[in-house]
Amino acid sequence: MRKNLLLTILILLLLTINTIAQTYLIQAKPFGTRLWGYINLQGDFVIEARYKKCYEFSESGFAPIYDKRNGFYFIDRSGVKMQTEVEKFKLKSLFGITGFNEGLVPIFVKNAWGYLNTEGKLAIEAKYSKAMPFKEGYAIVKSGNNFYLLDKIGNEVLVQVSGVVEIKSFSEQLAIYKTLKGLYGFINVKGEVAIEAKYKSVGYFNAGLAWAKTFDGKIGYLNKVGEWAMEPQFIAVSDFNNETQLARIKKGENWAYLNLEGDIFYCNDCISNTEFHDGLAKAKAKANEKFGFINSNMEWVIQPQYEGVRHFKNGYAPAKVGLKWGLIDKQGNWVIEPLFAALKDVEVIN
Repeated sequence: MRKNLLLTILILLLLTINTIAQTYLIQAKPFGTRLWGYINLQGDFVIEARYKKCYEFSESGFAPIYDKRNGFYFIDRSGVKMQTEVEKFKLKSLFGITGFNEGLVPIFVKNAWGYLNTEGKLAIEAKYSKAMPFKEGYAIVKSGNNFYLLDKIGNEVLVQVSGVVEIKSFSEQLAIYKTLKGLYGFINVKGEVAIEAKYKSVGYFNAGLAWAKTFDGKIGYLNKVGEWAMEPQFIAVSDFNNETQLARIKKGENWAYLNLEGDIFYCNDCISNTEFHDGLAKAKAKANEKFGFINSNMEWVIQPQYEGVRHFKNGYAPAKVGLKWGLIDKQGNWVIEPLFAALKDVEVIN
C-alpha cells in the first residue's frame, strides 16, 4: 500500500515538473508596427517585437529568424542568437520556413545541403543536392542521381527504386514517391516499394489510410498494402486526422467528414468547415457568418462569434473580434484578451 502511494506521488511530481518545464510562446504583432515578437500565455512580450520575418519555435527551443543584413539565424526562448559553426546558411521553405525537427534542421551551405543540430554544430555534412526535414527518425536526401534515407547519425540507405524524381517525408513509416512518368506510390523505411506508383496523386498515411487519386479524377483511400479501403468516389479530400479519425471530403457540392467505416457526416449549420486540429475544427456559421469551432459530432463547442480564427494547437487558438486578435482555450474562454494586430499558433517548448 505504501509503495503504491509513493509511486503515485512520484508520478504526480514528475508530471508537475514536466508541466512547469514547458514554455508556451506565440508570435505576436502589436498595433502600430510591422514587426513581430513573441508573447507568453499571459500576453506579455518575452521577446520584443523587433523582427520583420520570424517563425515558430520548435520543441527544441529555437526559432528561425531572417533579416537582410544577417541572413538566416536562430534565437533561443530568451531572444539570444544561437552561435553556429556555420556562419552563412539558408533554410528550407516548405509552406513556411522549416526550423528544427527531431533535433536537426536542413541547412544550405556552399551549394549543398547538410544538417545543423541544436548545439549549432554541422551534425551531418553538407553534401546533398536535396534534403528534407527529419520525420519518424529519417530524412530524405539526394546525392547525384540517387535518393537515400538518412538517419540521425548520417547513415544512408539507398532508395532502390528506378525513375524516382521526388520523395516526401515519412508518415506511419511510409513515404510518398513520384516517378518520371508523374505517377505516385509509397516506399518503406528500407527504401523499397511498398505500394506501386500508379496514381495521379496521393496523400500521407494517417490512422492507417492514405488517399489516392485515379486518372479519372476520383479519389479513394488505400490501406498499407495498397488495397482500396474506400473505393474512389470523392472529388476532393484531406488526410485522415489521427485524433478524431475523420477526413474532410467532398462528394457533391458541399464538404463533409468521413470516418474509417465510410460513414459521412455533414455540418448542417456551416457555410464552410475545415480539417480537425486538436480535436476541433474551425467553421463558419450559416446564421451569422461568423467563426466558431465544432467537434467530431458536428456540434458547436465554441459558438460562432468571431470575425476570424486560426486552428487549435497545443490547446489554444487565436481568435479575432473586430480588428483585434486574442487567444482562447477549448472552452472559448479568453486566455489573452484581444489586443493584438495579429497572432499565430501557440508553440510548446520542452
